[in-house]
Amino acid sequence: MTLRSDRWLALPRPTVAAAALALLLGAVLALHPAGCGDDAECSTDADCDDGVFCNGAETCGLRGRCLAAIAGPCDDRRDCTADTCDEAARSCIHTPLDGDSDTHADASCDGDDCNDEIAHVHPGAEERCDGLDNDCDGTVPEDRDGDGHLDPAICPEGDDCDDDDARRHPGHAELCDGIDNDCDGTAADERDHDGDTFVNADCEDGSDCDDGDPEVRPDAAERCNGADDDCDGIADERYPCARGTTVACWTSCGSTGTGRCTDDCLLPAGSACRPPAEVCGNRLDDDCDGSTDEGCPAVDAGCVPRSAECCGDGLDDDCDGSTDESDCRPHGGCSPGVFRYCDAAAGWGWGVQQCAADGSAWGPCREDAPPPGCPWTPGTGWDPACCNASGGCCEDTADSDGDGLTGDSVGLACGPEPACP
Repeated sequence: MTLRSDRWLALPRPTVAAAALALLLGAVLALHPAGCGDDAECSTDADCDDGVFCNGAETCGLRGRCLAAIAGPCDDRRDCTADTCDEAARSCIHTPLDGDSDTHADASCDGDDCNDEIAHVHPGAEERCDGLDNDCDGTVPEDRDGDGHLDPAICPEGDDCDDDDARRHPGHAELCDGIDNDCDGTAADERDHDGDTFVNADCEDGSDCDDGDPEVRPDAAERCNGADDDCDGIADERYPCARGTTVACWTSCGSTGTGRCTDDCLLPAGSACRPPAEVCGNRLDDDCDGSTDEGCPAVDAGCVPRSAECCGDGLDDDCDGSTDESDCRPHGGCSPGVFRYCDAAAGWGWGVQQCAADGSAWGPCREDAPPPGCPWTPGTGWDPACCNASGGCCEDTADSDGDGLTGDSVGLACGPEPACP
């Protein structure tokens, strides 16, 4: 239809607008005829179905346009399957992939192949000496501990010395576990560097206190060397004293002094034993100067030399010129710090004990104390016969004075020490 311009212009304005709208609508209808094409108008998905199954389901969009399927109906979105479509049966087929072509699908895709990259690994395969679970039964017979080293009993080229322990194979670092971790045939290069069969103390449960010296170990004999040879925490304990330590000893004048333990682990004797200060009232030359009780105050008559000063009686019991001095003995006590011999009742029998600092009681009897003048022999100790002959042991093992006591001597004078009533 052709409109003359003069007639178009002659129409009223409302009529012109309606005519223009009619022309535009006609043009649209001419360009988009009704039907189910890709951009055809639709109201439901059924309006868009092209009848083909394998290209997926078409849908009707929100703007009334038919939309093709983004993906086919058979994509299961799994990389381990090959997806195919059967148009005739209108069904999908999902075939598991077999990456190594051993006819066994990968376990990740519901197959039974435990390794889909190696063809000789699948159920039913023969086990090989390759460190793999060839038959997919969950075990590797030639490498049971999984350390990468094969059992020589199964594989001739294997080098694992213990295929049941992952801590043992060539190249493994030696550990503090008492076993041969690196399979070199010995454990001595890890925890027992000196080869004495005892584990280093810096290892867990180790007992060797010096793994650089095979003579130092828990079962070693103690030597006189100032060291702890048997790893019991004590040096030279089988000897009368430890080399170089300060110990009590007997002076040349018979008093108890102090000195340095000899290099042979024996108590110092003679001039090597420093005498103590002079003790007043005992009528002995304690300081070895040839005089007795020098510099001491005059004593009262009726006192008993070397007896104990008894507290609270107002008397000079010990003949030292003082009464009830601060070191007096309580009833049943002893003189503070005083030594005396005692019957050890074990070994060679001789011992020494010291009164407690508060004078309350005698301390324990040390059975390793030597009688004066008697040699000491390792493993044997002091000779009782020598001790008796020396006259220094007095009543340690025999009640010579008939007072019913066998351990009542004091120092080397051996006079009986009366008890405070």
